[in-house]
Formats: sequence, C-alpha cells, structure tokens
Amino acid sequence: MLGSVRPDQEGIASGANNAIRELGGVFGIAVLASVFSSVGGYSSPASFAHGLDAAVWVGAGIVAAAAAAAVVIPRRRARHANPVPVEATEAASAPAGPVQAAALAESAR
Repeated sequence: MLGSVRPDQEGIASGANNAIRELGGVFGIAVLASVFSSVGGYSSPASFAHGLDAAVWVGAGIVAAAAAAAVVIPRRRARHANPVPVEATEAASAPAGPVQAAALAESAR
C-alpha cells in the first residue's frame, strides 16, 4: 500500500493500512466467535470441540478466499517520476573527500 502512494501521502496511507488491519482482526474474531457460539458452546467438551471445529473451517475458508482474491488482483507497476542512474546514487552515498571530489569532477567531464 505504501509503495503505491506519493511520498507526501505515506503517513495517510500508513494510518489507513493500520486501521484496516485492526478492523479485519476485530471482524474476524467477531465472525468466528459467532460461528463458534451458534454451532457449539461451553456446555460440554463435545459441544466445545464441535463449535471450534466449525469456526476453524470457516476461518480457513475465509483465508482461502482472500488468497484467491490476492492472486486475481492485478499488480500495480512502481511509478518513478525521475529515475536516478545507479552511478549517481553511488556517488551521492559515498563520502566526498578531496581525492574523491577531484575524481568525481574528472569523471563528470
């Protein structure tokens, strides 16, 4: 998600990503608890196991559906407004002493 927004919008995208992740966890627990309580319960070990078994299968189905959706969603290409050559990146990251500055000046000519 963060790779598909402009740098000035990364804070908003990060907040939206965290909110969506938290909501997914809350709704996931609510749905699985509802399945557990509708099928089973705490009255006996057999009832507990039956409810837990149903909740696990529903959870597995949701995860499988999400994985299938993730495979089908087309990928977005990375946008690079001003691609920087590798040489310029390496020169900018290297410490510039007097000898290196002279070498860079020579190579620029």
